[in-house]
Amino acid sequence: MNSKKEYTLSMKSLLPLLPLLILLTLASPVLALSAMSPSILFSQEVIAIAPDGTPYPAQTIDPAAIPGMRTYDFDLGGGRALQICSNLADPESRGLNETAGVVQRSYRYIEAASGRTLERGVLLYIIEMERIPVSYRFQASYQEAQWGEVRLALVEPGQDLFGPNAAEGLTELIYDTIPHELGHDVLSGMPCMLHDLDGEASVHTRWFIEGICEVLAKGFAGQEDPTLLKRFMALRKVGTVLDDLSVRDQLFSWAQHNGNQMVLESDLYGAALLVMMAWTEKVELVTLLDRLERDSRSFCGNDLVALLGVTTGLGREEMIERASLLGQRIEEEIFLVKNEADSGDVLTVSTRAGS
Repeated sequence: MNSKKEYTLSMKSLLPLLPLLILLTLASPVLALSAMSPSILFSQEVIAIAPDGTPYPAQTIDPAAIPGMRTYDFDLGGGRALQICSNLADPESRGLNETAGVVQRSYRYIEAASGRTLERGVLLYIIEMERIPVSYRFQASYQEAQWGEVRLALVEPGQDLFGPNAAEGLTELIYDTIPHELGHDVLSGMPCMLHDLDGEASVHTRWFIEGICEVLAKGFAGQEDPTLLKRFMALRKVGTVLDDLSVRDQLFSWAQHNGNQMVLESDLYGAALLVMMAWTEKVELVTLLDRLERDSRSFCGNDLVALLGVTTGLGREEMIERASLLGQRIEEEIFLVKNEADSGDVLTVSTRAGS
């Protein structure tokens, strides 16, 4: 299922910030049968590996065993909800409502930018720990029909949930990871879009799917906080990622299951982002998705490359060159505005043609 790799790779984007540790994150839903109704067991594992290759022992985090857990419900419209489960004593004073507001706005943004409706809500665990473990295992059961996304954020005692002093992991989660995953929820609802499935040969659509999800996520971050967008773009190495020939060679054959090293895997996300940004400069994202759905066939990777040529007049290599130049321009903008107090409106990501 997609959620395993997708969440894993959102963590890999932090690699430039982790010179001493390698984080391996596995998140997967597993069907659990209940006498009442079927539920899904969500499992997440973060393994930190020391420079000598030795994994740090993983601490088990069981929300059912944590005292003081309470739930807070927020309306997402259309019968959907954001439910935050937390052990914080006074979460409202630390930015709980503002955090929920970001998720609510991300729903509106993703639906408007894609022209599609999200059917399910988000279940978010925010757990305060005296000492956040570098390695941990987390499990929680949930009803699949209600929750499209299940996520965990760990915060330190007294740490803000929102604003300039907020927990960095939570900030990335609500401004980048959740919007990215909502993009996957949109594309999963399009029967014409083929996805890699466990145990089956790759259909090589991953560059397109991840690229769209990245465009949506970065577009939302730019709307909310251009400073965050610059940081997220820098993590994707947009100015140089397409200089790597191995990235160029593997992008259009990128499979869900592969033997790539973590750095290459993260770089492929950056490359996919740039290609889809370059594509949606010429064709608005809603128009592109509408065209896919009007077609009677199911699209594999080769079909999408052909569609790229039809809609832009560019071949695969020409589009990569265009995307590379776009990335260099973005990096220059990031560099030029880095020390300017009023630089927030300079860098944007748009899903509209001609941006």
